Amino acid sequence: LRAALKKYDVVVFEVGGYTNMIHPDTATRQQNLKKLATCIEAADKLGCPMVGTISGSCDPVNFFNVHPDNWTEKTWQLLVQSVKQVLSDTAGMKAGIGMEAQVTTNIDVPKSHKRLNDDVGDPRCAVNLDPVNMISLASYYHTTELLNECFDLLGESILGCHAKDTYIWPDKQTVHIQEVCAGRGVMDYETYLVRLSRMKWPRTILPEHVPGDQLIEAAEYIRKVAAKVGVKIHS
Repeated sequence: LRAALKKYDVVVFEVGGYTNMIHPDTATRQQNLKKLATCIEAADKLGCPMVGTISGSCDPVNFFNVHPDNWTEKTWQLLVQSVKQVLSDTAGMKAGIGMEAQVTTNIDVPKSHKRLNDDVGDPRCAVNLDPVNMISLASYYHTTELLNECFDLLGESILGCHAKDTYIWPDKQTVHIQEVCAGRGVMDYETYLVRLSRMKWPRTILPEHVPGDQLIEAAEYIRKVAAKVGVKIHS
């Protein structure tokens, strides 16, 4: 497979290992961490830099649900312990954990990413950047500031990026923030692409979580913005 990837100039930038790293049941959590370690082994064999995942939820049923215990210090320390365990179990491998933010979990803002990186203290604890997943009502009209904070705080620990957009449903008395196709919301893609272009080596940005018939639209929008700001898209 690696020979084929090289022959056809294909880069695998992320292996999906999404699981609940803070599941309240110890046995289930350990099985989840074992699965994550297996994914890192696979990524390492492919020469892929990271396995994407989220921290998870204290909800035993759904691993990205809101739960009152998601933001406690006890849960935070459990997450740090879980990340350290997986990295220890895969010691010697180059592939790391690309932690993805999810506003319903304790990795919900750029500072949470940075705190986890610092608390784990291992460069293989890295970032799978998804700024849309950090959007709240407070940051909805400030995506430029959010993006700059992400790149200022996280820098080269960002190993890959996701691309979608964010949109608040109109005419509602409570807030519903919906992820939508890139270009259909308020995300500042000019800043996103410019900051990506200044990194030490090229990153991959992946349009996701949109209907299949909108993927071409998303890719074309990203290319259009990149051309406008003078950012080279390599593929």
